[in-house]
Amino acid sequence: MKKNYRNVFIIFLILIFGCQKLQQNYTEKEKEMIKNEVKEQFNQLISALNNLDSLAWSEIYSKDEFLSACVSTDFYANRGEFIDSIQHYFSLRENQHVEPLELQISELTPTLVLMTSQEKTEMRLKSDENIKSKHVYTLIWKKEQGGWKIIHSHESWITE
Repeated sequence: MKKNYRNVFIIFLILIFGCQKLQQNYTEKEKEMIKNEVKEQFNQLISALNNLDSLAWSEIYSKDEFLSACVSTDFYANRGEFIDSIQHYFSLRENQHVEPLELQISELTPTLVLMTSQEKTEMRLKSDENIKSKHVYTLIWKKEQGGWKIIHSHESWITE
């Protein structure tokens, strides 16, 4: 039993020191630059949503590091299934307007960012139904070769 405690303690120390090595010091200017880059990508996401441009929208989601997406109660662990589902939703809409109201960006590392946002969304379905909702995102962005990409997203809304 003592051997197990010793092994757990050694693993714990390795994790602690390993995590400390991952922490990198970077300047406030670098942090601000990261926030601005991610905010610009988010603005492109909003533009793609407002234009119902599923191709532009899908390019903002990582092709290499995609982890998962949650849309209300639907869960996607596969990027292709997620993209197909959203493209279907886009096809049902006549138009939509997503207006960001609040945005919080927290840089976790120089290559990983957590973002939360709140939006006001109005859409008109092809069935002539109008929907107004309060919408929220939680997004994890990763810096990849092609820029900042979403590796995990969660979105929820409530109809007003």
